[in-house]
Amino acid sequence: MTSGPATRPGTLPEPLTRTLAWVGDRLPTFLPPSDPAAPRDRLKPLSELALAHHWLAGRLGPDVRELDGWRAFLVEACAGGLAARAATAEPADALYLMQPYLWLRAAGHVVEECEHVLRERARAGVRPGSPGVLHALEAAGLLRSGQDWAGLCRTAVLGRARTEKDLTRDAYRVTHAVFYATDMGGTAPALSAAERDRIAALLHRLRGLAERAGRWDLLIETHIALRGVGAGSPAAEEEWAARRETLAVHCHGGTPLDEAAARRLARDRPAPDDPALFRSCYHATLADLLLQSLSVPGTREPTGTTEVTETTRPPERPETQGDPSPCPKPPSRQPPSRQRPPLTRTSSS
Repeated sequence: MTSGPATRPGTLPEPLTRTLAWVGDRLPTFLPPSDPAAPRDRLKPLSELALAHHWLAGRLGPDVRELDGWRAFLVEACAGGLAARAATAEPADALYLMQPYLWLRAAGHVVEECEHVLRERARAGVRPGSPGVLHALEAAGLLRSGQDWAGLCRTAVLGRARTEKDLTRDAYRVTHAVFYATDMGGTAPALSAAERDRIAALLHRLRGLAERAGRWDLLIETHIALRGVGAGSPAAEEEWAARRETLAVHCHGGTPLDEAAARRLARDRPAPDDPALFRSCYHATLADLLLQSLSVPGTREPTGTTEVTETTRPPERPETQGDPSPCPKPPSRQPPSRQRPPLTRTSSS
């Protein structure tokens, strides 16, 4: 069973619908623990859910009923003050902790309490500490200037030669840099053909590494990144789709993080609501949804490419280029792939 085209107009492929339902059935599990001593990344599952919701809603359209529950859940969580309270309690990490709301805002939903926290943190001089947070701020329309994501690709991906050990260590840094430059695999980056070929060669190496190591989330990420630079392989994606169906048997329809998790789940046979199942599968399952969405008819393909010369070089630190202060208006001339829906305002509870 593969993620090929739907059988009739207006429908989604069965694996995609099933995976959307897997996430929808486990929405409360994306909430962080109530323990005040929980780690800094406690909101990471919720942030990833909000990110996936943003991109899937843009690719699949507004009428996908499976996303309605996601949207209501995210609005309720943010309107309930979850991210705002965390950001207020830890002001130095405020923007990192506000990522669930930033991605919800990118999808067109504004929560007044969260807007207040962002304004307060901006006045206090808090700035994004990573490209991932900067990317969320840009998607939310809260930067005064666009970012040079192609430049980040050159620095993070092509900046130096990598041994297998280096590539293993930097794997997610590489795939994420390509994600930022390609709208999660959906649009072509502003890179020359030669640069795209070099990135594709590195990603092919990374894909082989992921396959050999059984790192399924990384394998999915390399497929998405290869799509973004115009080097996706239908045959390799079909092979992964077949493997995904086999793995899903022991995950109640989800996708395990890696082969170790797959073996553990096959041995322990957890119940559908077992937290261990969620922890082992949520990240790879969300990533696989993004990969599957690239094959749905009507989604954007990275066909148009802005060519640049080989001598073009980015600033030394492209991730901090421009003024990253939140502002009331989105950038005035966004490309079509980054235009956001109208904002819907929600008062905090």
